[in-house]
Amino acid sequence: MHLSISTGTFYMVPFAKTLELIRRAGFEYIELLQYWKGGRWEMGQHLRGIPPAEALKMAEDSGLRISSLHDGGGIVEEAVPSVISRSTYEYMQYGKIPCVVFHPPMKYTGDQADYLARAARDLKQLRELAVVCVENLFPVEGLSTSLLDPSDMLAFVTEHDIFTTIDTTHCAQTGLDLAHTAKILRERVRTVHLSDYTHPQSHVFVGEGTLDLRGFIRALDHGGSHALTLECDVKYHEYDEEKTVEQLKQALAYMQDITQEGGGA
Repeated sequence: MHLSISTGTFYMVPFAKTLELIRRAGFEYIELLQYWKGGRWEMGQHLRGIPPAEALKMAEDSGLRISSLHDGGGIVEEAVPSVISRSTYEYMQYGKIPCVVFHPPMKYTGDQADYLARAARDLKQLRELAVVCVENLFPVEGLSTSLLDPSDMLAFVTEHDIFTTIDTTHCAQTGLDLAHTAKILRERVRTVHLSDYTHPQSHVFVGEGTLDLRGFIRALDHGGSHALTLECDVKYHEYDEEKTVEQLKQALAYMQDITQEGGGA
């Protein structure tokens, strides 16, 4: 299991600087959070205006390896031909992407069964190209968000022969027990978005919150897991470079410790 970090941890920091900080902290693998904008949502601003080929070249030149790509979309709309972002195909065209992580299907209004079926049709297109994972989300105001219950997620990914990404903060925001969620989804988990949580603060650095992350890691199937990815929230306006690098080093050491205890990375 690769120990990775989401570039979205620094979504407001210039991408070149993001890669530098990650390297200085000792990480070898990254999950690219690609730029996405839809309605009032905007994600991955560090890659805004940077074409996929250029982003991949920058990552390669930095010496970092890509564990996964995170497609920030997932909203089903009539005017949008696919829940898969066009840039996802571009990333896969220009570089080897072993795993792609998607948000669960979401819609502003309408019946969930309809857009789950449409999303499944889209995601099946990628199964021959990469491991396809659907991440658990939390109830989002103004959106009908699917697959909030781990049993529903398991049924969906099993039926369509894809996999899942467990986001630990999203579990906490939904009121789910981490270890129980891991046991339900165990056979279909391929990646984890790892962060801690202290209400109401989300995506806190690991070891700084209240979640039982050790128990969660023990409940996972380490033989089947692809990557454990740190996905925390560096407050851009409070960002201090040296403090952040030290925080990342501590987080990586924590990840190494709990994975060795839980079955080995």
